[in-house]
Amino acid sequence: MKRIAAVALSLACAAAPAQEVHDALDAGDLLCEIRQGYRLDVLAALEPLPPRAGLMLVYESVRGPQPRVVSSQRPGRHAIEVRVTPKAVHFVEPVGPSVRQTTLTECLETKWKGDLEYCVRFAARHAWHFDTRAYSDPDAALEHLTNSVSHGVCEPWTVD
Repeated sequence: MKRIAAVALSLACAAAPAQEVHDALDAGDLLCEIRQGYRLDVLAALEPLPPRAGLMLVYESVRGPQPRVVSSQRPGRHAIEVRVTPKAVHFVEPVGPSVRQTTLTECLETKWKGDLEYCVRFAARHAWHFDTRAYSDPDAALEHLTNSVSHGVCEPWTVD
């Protein structure tokens, strides 16, 4: 009996962070800043200020019928596909034969509004790659690219 209770408790604790990431879909629009990790890993410790973002992304209507992205690297709005897995929320943008994949992996900061606590800052990973598994198994596609992923954060466009 104790073993069943311990397993149930561990599953409940593991599901909470995943649920917080899934709450990003309720935000509607997300603003993301991504740092190009390969450019700053060596010199990051020497800089007194945090590194500037190399890429800005605005994800619009992520739960709506036509989710889109606006990127600082490409003009215009572009259609995306939203993939939700037990571990994360993935935004996949087709770019010819390649894809740009942004993944929200965990909640970094929360805020209370009345009796409810909601996430206002998500950890994000971004990669531009040719692995079409991003559509069918986005977790596996991202795990395969561990060393070439850029890191950043995403926040809801409106917090209050």
